[in-house]
Amino acid sequence: MNRQTLVLVLIGLALRLFLIFPGPLTSKVEFFTNWADLRNYYWPAQTALTGANPYALWASGKSGEFRADMEPLELLVYTATVAVWNNMRAIQMLFALFDAINIALLGLLLKNSPLRLPFQIFYALGPLTVYNLVLVPEDKTIVLTLTFVLFYLLTLPRDLSWRVSPGTLVVIVAALIGSFKWLSAFYLLPLLLFVSQDVRAFVKNGLLFGAVVALSHLPWIPAWLYVYEFRFTRVTAPMHVSLSALLNALGLFNKTAILGAAVVAMLAIYALFWFKRIDIFETIALSVMVGVLWTPDMDPVHLSLVVIYLLLVVDWTSRARLLTVWGLSAWGAAVYAISTRTGYARYGLPDLRIVTGVYGSLQMIVLSYLLFVAVLGFYLYDKWRGRAVGKILISRE
Repeated sequence: MNRQTLVLVLIGLALRLFLIFPGPLTSKVEFFTNWADLRNYYWPAQTALTGANPYALWASGKSGEFRADMEPLELLVYTATVAVWNNMRAIQMLFALFDAINIALLGLLLKNSPLRLPFQIFYALGPLTVYNLVLVPEDKTIVLTLTFVLFYLLTLPRDLSWRVSPGTLVVIVAALIGSFKWLSAFYLLPLLLFVSQDVRAFVKNGLLFGAVVALSHLPWIPAWLYVYEFRFTRVTAPMHVSLSALLNALGLFNKTAILGAAVVAMLAIYALFWFKRIDIFETIALSVMVGVLWTPDMDPVHLSLVVIYLLLVVDWTSRARLLTVWGLSAWGAAVYAISTRTGYARYGLPDLRIVTGVYGSLQMIVLSYLLFVAVLGFYLYDKWRGRAVGKILISRE
């Protein structure tokens, strides 16, 4: 780890710990925070510590306002965390530590890329991550850690004389991502094709992926099945800032049409990969984009996750693009924060929702997409002009 990376890791961690333990600043920053998901991470973990089954309590309606809507692997991580310190802030500290790891991993992954320092600074201090992953505590930090590890493994030569081949490690990490947050299911097929030299290897890698996912689901079996029932019902109605919610606000929502468009888009991405029009890094980023955007319950945090994936495969180091990314990130965070809050009068501020709209309104949804549209535009423009994207950008000397 070089000195720049170490300094950014320490600064990024210090900032996060300051926001987790704000002391006298609590009254000044609390209206920017959102602990809704944090409560749902903490409740099942501390419940599991007592020997109870949080999934069964939730499914039976005995959990009150709390849910256990996560996969067993994620719940195990939180249970181990609160076993050390039974407090919600322990989970926030866990996310802060993973954010610090992510800053270091970006330095390793992008060590030969012009993106390295800009991305590390942006991740450590930028409004996209500080608001969406810290002030709104989110498990996406751990997903990003696994993703950065996956990307790093994909940059390694296949013929490395390791005890376990990079290809096998890629499959295991992808399975951990799938076991933690389902995300790798969107790009599993092209990933298996990429790391498999023949049909036999493809089948073997597929079985390895399935075995890891199956093993991760052994705890609390079969009570966690209710998670999948719950998730299925959530994706039947548009909400938050999803494209479905946007179309619904315009009177154009059709679940079948949305799903059909998503399937066609995903197949198109797979075809582009198969015919070598895009590399595996672009394929992963674009597959996650399509997979997340089509879900009717997508929220601003998921949208920020899509943006981070795209920022890995497009060059945004020019002054104009840096200003755009930082400016629209700050704008997006402000839209999210303002649209979900009332009571600004006690701070001497007017109700700024006249600018952003209330959360979930057509106005708020449109404003939330500005950063995503800009970054996707960077990628499409560079791809059209033959500029460096994907692996060339990440790995070039």
